[in-house]
Amino acid sequence: MRKEYGKALRHYFTKKMEERRPEFKAEKVKSVFVWPGQRAFCQVISDSLKCWIVLSPSPKDYDEFTVLIGWSTLGRYPELTVIPSPIPLSPDRAEFSQAEYLARLPQLWTEKDVWWVVKAFEPSLTIEQMTANLAPISKMVAEERVIPCVEDAIKKILDFGIPYLSEFVKSRF
Repeated sequence: MRKEYGKALRHYFTKKMEERRPEFKAEKVKSVFVWPGQRAFCQVISDSLKCWIVLSPSPKDYDEFTVLIGWSTLGRYPELTVIPSPIPLSPDRAEFSQAEYLARLPQLWTEKDVWWVVKAFEPSLTIEQMTANLAPISKMVAEERVIPCVEDAIKKILDFGIPYLSEFVKSRF
């Protein structure tokens, strides 16, 4: 993700999480299981049970992001070698038996691998296109492109992610 978009994304997403779901605190996770650019937000339920919402910009330099949701019953950030978890979401919530789990938020409403696209990828076929794609982006333009995507992602977190995590927490007590 271009640095201008990444900066606006991290700032605005963090701001919206603080406003809309203050129980999820931004947490600096030092782990090989967190990619560069990701931001983790944690709700501590107990010493061992933590719920997570993770902002995940594309690791492939596309101007897009996804959101991961999940938990750890081991009191830490989920240490999974495959993300999202290879165990799919299921109507009977079989995944709730997992000690640690991370799924892409869109899996709660679609089988497609949906990402929020800030700016669609367009290959540079000419020098002019390459130059245009490397030109700096103003803060205002970055925000104009990022904010609608973040607003939609936050709405989906509230509509789908929070109820799902609440269902998981209830299953543990």
